[in-house]
Amino acid sequence: ATILASGGAGVLYRETTNLNLATADGLAMAYRAGASLADMAFVQFHPTTLYLAGASRSLITEAIRGQGAHLLDASGHRFMTDVHPLAELAPRDIVARGIVRQLAKQGGQHVWLDCRHIEHFGQRFPGIAALLKRFDLDPAEDLIPVHPAAHYMIGGVHTDAMCRTDVPGLYAAGEVASTGLHGANRLASNSLLEGLVFGEIAGHAAAEMKAPQGNGRGSVRPAPVSIISDIRPSERGELDLTDVRSSLRSAMWRNVGIERAGQKLESVGEMLDFWARYTLDKIFDDPSGWEVQNMILVGAIVARSAGWREESRGCHWRLDHPDASEDFAVHDLWRRGSGDAVTLPVAGVEQPA
Repeated sequence: ATILASGGAGVLYRETTNLNLATADGLAMAYRAGASLADMAFVQFHPTTLYLAGASRSLITEAIRGQGAHLLDASGHRFMTDVHPLAELAPRDIVARGIVRQLAKQGGQHVWLDCRHIEHFGQRFPGIAALLKRFDLDPAEDLIPVHPAAHYMIGGVHTDAMCRTDVPGLYAAGEVASTGLHGANRLASNSLLEGLVFGEIAGHAAAEMKAPQGNGRGSVRPAPVSIISDIRPSERGELDLTDVRSSLRSAMWRNVGIERAGQKLESVGEMLDFWARYTLDKIFDDPSGWEVQNMILVGAIVARSAGWREESRGCHWRLDHPDASEDFAVHDLWRRGSGDAVTLPVAGVEQPA
């Protein structure tokens, strides 16, 4: 039995809260092994991350907005009151879209989070206060520059309620998996449920690959996997992988990000296909080469899923299809060798007891 618990794919995007290791490796491995990837269009973007040159995109928790922090544009206007009745407390996808639209309207690289009126900030949010202090920012005196960033991969390796994929002996838990837990928009802290609870479920379920114990599962063993160790050196030209990685992340951010449209999704798919021709047939001595391969593969599936889903639902927003459609009230599954999505009714997904 093999359990995938490799995390998400945030590094597909130029702006992300994820660590540099979140390069979609588990998703790519599962896809190559024949497992289905589900709902890959659904990527959650967090609306407020610290936006400073040279700094990682550190999360500025929405609990601060829950305590009354306001979002301001370059002129000092509290713009979210014009966007949604809940203003800064609207769902993450609405706040993220509100920010990018405000930036498109006024220009600039970020908006401001105003916490100056929150009393005892350092006691309430000691971790954030310590982070800001490293950059000489005092939330009692200074506005905090913030910008949305890719945060959590809702789609992933399709599993049932026992973390089984459709490859015998392969299980998945945590952010790499798509258990159906989140729906089209993850609630904050559901990652704990997906990691901790489904992690334990996966561990128990994997035991079924031992000798049969009356449930019949143990007798279903995967066939031996052929290891190809004599890949012929590619005759194609080589690309600068550092440039490809950087360009891919920028292209995903611009075209498969918070707001999407059909023509851009099609164009970025063609771009990824071009890079794939020069990278997917290579072997590498350095892990970064494999990471770029995995990012190209999974980025293309995210773009295909977003292009196929001609509607707006949850954190997937299409400018050219702004309404939800019952035609797409299904899970979309993508499997190696299939040219289009296979759909699965939402009601058909097993739910944990």
